[in-house]
Amino acid sequence: MAGRDHVLAGRGPGCQHVRVGLDENKALVRRYYDEVLTGRNRELLDQLVDPSFVSHISGGADVGMGAYAAAVEATLAAFADLVVTVHDQVADEDKVVTRWSAAGTHTGRFAGVAASGRSITVTGIHIHRLRGGRLVEHWEELNLLGALHQIGALGSPAW
Repeated sequence: MAGRDHVLAGRGPGCQHVRVGLDENKALVRRYYDEVLTGRNRELLDQLVDPSFVSHISGGADVGMGAYAAAVEATLAAFADLVVTVHDQVADEDKVVTRWSAAGTHTGRFAGVAASGRSITVTGIHIHRLRGGRLVEHWEELNLLGALHQIGALGSPAW
């Protein structure tokens, strides 16, 4: 294997060894932002995400695919015009780190707050782990405090 151009996906006994390039991993993760979130293609989520998927949310409990898909659905319902922009991506071995921002209008219930009609922008960083061309794990750092301030849930920020 030359340099870090490829990783070996599926390393355990009985796993099929598939060489997946780092650029392919980044492209797969980008499809999540571009096609699932911005493009609202909910069916694609099932194709991109492995059934064993686990999401680790900062300050919350780990969740599986069902709860994660429900959270994506709730976010899309709360922000009907959501647009996610990928600013940076870095790939190493089986992980892709993405710095992103999302902008939209608060048109539905979000985090227990009724629609405010306010436009918001939230920033975040995700780390996705991939195996065999599918997303199997996800870590999220999200400026939720900023989002809650913008929709009026917490009043004006003190800063």
